[in-house]
Amino acid sequence: MPKKKETVGSAPFEVHLASLRGRLLRNVLIGAFIAVIITLFGEIQMVKDGELLVYDWRMNSRPNRVNEAPITLVMIQDSSLNTTGIRGLDRPKTQYLAELIRVLDDKKAKVIGLDLVLADIGDEDPYRRELESSIHEAGSVILSGRTFGMPETKMDRVSQLPPAFLRTNAKGVGVQNLRIGDFGIVRDSLVRMKLTGDQTMNAFSVLVAQAYEGDNFPKTLANLREGFWLSPFYAQAIPLTIYGAPMVLGPDLAKKVSEDPSGGVEEGFLAINYRGPRSSVGSFEGTFICLPGNLSYLQTLDNRFFENRIVIVGSGETNVRNRHPTPVSLVGGETQNEMFTAEILANMIATILDGDYVFFPTVFGRLGWLLAIGLVSGFVCTNRRLLPVTLLVLIFTWALYRYSNHLLVHSNVFLPTLPALAIPWLTLLGSIGARLALDDREIRLLRDTFGRSVSPAIAQELVTRITEEGGDGQKALLSEECVGSILFLDVANFTPLSESVSPERLFLFTNELLDRLAECVFDNQGSLIRYTGDGLIALFGRPIVREDHAILACEAGLAMQERLRLLNDERSMRGEPVVQIRIGINTGTMIVGLLGGQKRFDYSVLGNEVNVAARFEKLNKDFGTTILVGEPTIRETESKFLSRPLGSISLKGKTRQVSVYELVARSDDPLHEDYRFFLDHFNRGYVAIRNNQYEEAFREFSLAIRYRPQDLATQKLLARAKERMPTEPV
Repeated sequence: MPKKKETVGSAPFEVHLASLRGRLLRNVLIGAFIAVIITLFGEIQMVKDGELLVYDWRMNSRPNRVNEAPITLVMIQDSSLNTTGIRGLDRPKTQYLAELIRVLDDKKAKVIGLDLVLADIGDEDPYRRELESSIHEAGSVILSGRTFGMPETKMDRVSQLPPAFLRTNAKGVGVQNLRIGDFGIVRDSLVRMKLTGDQTMNAFSVLVAQAYEGDNFPKTLANLREGFWLSPFYAQAIPLTIYGAPMVLGPDLAKKVSEDPSGGVEEGFLAINYRGPRSSVGSFEGTFICLPGNLSYLQTLDNRFFENRIVIVGSGETNVRNRHPTPVSLVGGETQNEMFTAEILANMIATILDGDYVFFPTVFGRLGWLLAIGLVSGFVCTNRRLLPVTLLVLIFTWALYRYSNHLLVHSNVFLPTLPALAIPWLTLLGSIGARLALDDREIRLLRDTFGRSVSPAIAQELVTRITEEGGDGQKALLSEECVGSILFLDVANFTPLSESVSPERLFLFTNELLDRLAECVFDNQGSLIRYTGDGLIALFGRPIVREDHAILACEAGLAMQERLRLLNDERSMRGEPVVQIRIGINTGTMIVGLLGGQKRFDYSVLGNEVNVAARFEKLNKDFGTTILVGEPTIRETESKFLSRPLGSISLKGKTRQVSVYELVARSDDPLHEDYRFFLDHFNRGYVAIRNNQYEEAFREFSLAIRYRPQDLATQKLLARAKERMPTEPV
């Protein structure tokens, strides 16, 4: 019979598939649950702070953006004014500004944006009319005003606006209010702000972009509206729509929302998509063309640095109010190369002109993204082996990081990073915890099921193999077809014995007998299926897979004979009657697994070969033998045991006759010389009768029976040989 290679817990494909589906569903639910919890925890400020740091780091570490915005920076410093006492955003020299605007206008700058505080220029200033005239003649100057007060305070803003005579001549005035975010970093800027009462004002950067685009600004506006841009850095951030009506220009500094036919929101912030690190003053190769404000130097430059471009004029003084950390100024985890306010505004204008907005998911977008990661993480964690699943989670986490980085670099989409990278690992931990809990329950089930059926060592080995091989405890108990060996044992003449002793003594005797015989099963790696009153059924080859199950079954049968012999010696010394047992062993294909209902079940075995073993046990009475085995068992044991053939019998359910053998002893067991003579003559007689040599068979069986006159099998075969002889034997 060919041997079937099996492993611990091997089961049909359908069983493996069902187990896989169960693990997959469990892990997917774990991943989804973790995603929902992390989404909720994402609203905690500490988590938001962590996301801010990740955002800053990723914005700083990504490649510099291709800057196609036509923007030139002119930075005013003390040296630019050729005078002293003028610092940063303090009062600029009016004459210098007038001359600077004329120079830029001569260079054909399309829009001139003055990011300077002009609120303190009074009517008494001697160069006031000169500045007023230069602004009017240029016709493209955008002035900036400052506001104080944060949106969440719900208080009126105090505004620092240019004087009315400058506002009248300028193309427009916009508010400049960079918001210093957490950790002191500027990540976004105002786009529209509500002032006192019901007045609103557009941002300086928006007005500059509008002035540059002119009739094309509706296209830029459409880009703004298409980008559902939501700054996550402000607790009350809302989707922002820029007003479709013409921007607030000239002297009309504030416009009522109710008068705006296009509707819109009162205020909001837009994340700045920085093009790169801070530009160096005097450099043409930086993120922006950044020039010093020296008039004589500017006059010598080629017009291509100004013509049809936006020129932002700002302060280049290095004071605290004029420089701010940005996400692209982080070096080694610390802020260095802080960016001037004018360049921050230039990045804001470039973001609007290019429509190059940073997109952030809403709460539902975050939930969808994290939920998708949780579902995939559950699928990834389906593998039960720790090392492979850890490698898979590591690869998946790396792929998530690369994908999110790709979206930020190429699509300007910033997805939650820390939660996304945490979900696969939390799902792995959750799946391990759930598996340990389920495995613990399954191990208890294994021990409860096999604790009294196998030896403690075998039960522990079963549990160890299942856990080490990453198997499924329930799968090991489910029904499966396998090749094994089955042993049936019964006490001979038990009924007369039970009538001769009291019930108490009968129970004590039966327990003592079966306990000793069951030890033979355990000693030979067998499983005790159940007790049958005065007998037992044992299985070899399952649940621990053993290729030598037939040898183990025969060893157990012979060991039972020896244990019974010792027990009978003890009973004889006590004056108690001796007992005999009958054993049937067979090998073949059978079905093993849990048998019963949900509330009560047993590990059992079914099959035709099992029935044959049970029939062998009963046939011992007809042959006067102790252990009968089938031909498949003899083939499996090869030459390790001595046996004698007893012929072929017909059994119910079998279309062909079944050969039966008596298991005599191990091949190396010492035997009495008379018994060896008996076996030699019996085996020669059996060969002769199978070859229809009845006279030879009669002669050999006659010699054999001299050594064992009471042997029923020899008597039957001798009688058969005599009946079939052609002549009466002498």
